[in-house]
Amino acid sequence: MGFYSKSKIMLRQLFGHELKAEVGLYCKTFSAGGWTFSPIGINNSSVIFSLGIADNIVFDKVMIDGFACNIHAFDPTPIWIDWIASQNMPHEFHFYPHAVGGFDGTLQLYPRVNKMGKPLPGMLTLIDEWGGAYAPIEAPVKRISTLMSEIGVDQIDILKMDIEASEYEVIDDILNSGVPVYQLLVEFHHRFRTVPLDRTKAIIDRLAAAGYRIFSISKKLYELSFIHEETYYQRLNDSLKGLTPRSGARKRA
Repeated sequence: MGFYSKSKIMLRQLFGHELKAEVGLYCKTFSAGGWTFSPIGINNSSVIFSLGIADNIVFDKVMIDGFACNIHAFDPTPIWIDWIASQNMPHEFHFYPHAVGGFDGTLQLYPRVNKMGKPLPGMLTLIDEWGGAYAPIEAPVKRISTLMSEIGVDQIDILKMDIEASEYEVIDDILNSGVPVYQLLVEFHHRFRTVPLDRTKAIIDRLAAAGYRIFSISKKLYELSFIHEETYYQRLNDSLKGLTPRSGARKRA
């Protein structure tokens, strides 16, 4: 990021128009496809939920190639449903053509619109940013807890979300229902003119109160990675069990 961009962000922070956040837990991290995660406690039995994938499956492929994880990917966007169908995906990649939200049922999704006023067919949001100027599509939507029950898993190791402002209700639902999630990788959308910055601040505070700590922040302050602190230290200790010192090492008194 250049000097101008950094200065612009700092100025926006100074006037309360941009997010201020700090890393609260330092741990080993990997990055893939623009997302940062911790490999601690991740293995071939880990459950990965990937929400909002579009045509960027770099993260998903890294998790499959590097950890042999099963990926459960969700995207209700017609153009990306067709694109996924045209790909030769590994058997560990499981795709579901519907939205994820705070309820089970049907959701109206509107196209994102660029600065020129043209709709973007590859980006859908639950927010009608243009007051009915563009017709929505209807998509099936399910809660995280419902999906877990249907898939047959009782916890999520990594939950990645780029879902165009639906992340707030998904996180609220997760915290309200007590769904165990180890890591959350979230792109927040307070840059939308209809999404106040305070909404992102409030959800970060809720995550902190539930024991989650920020361990990575993107340069533009949109993508944040959270880890459940107690679970992290449990998995870190588990990974150290069975390790023995080298033959020349001496046990301290």
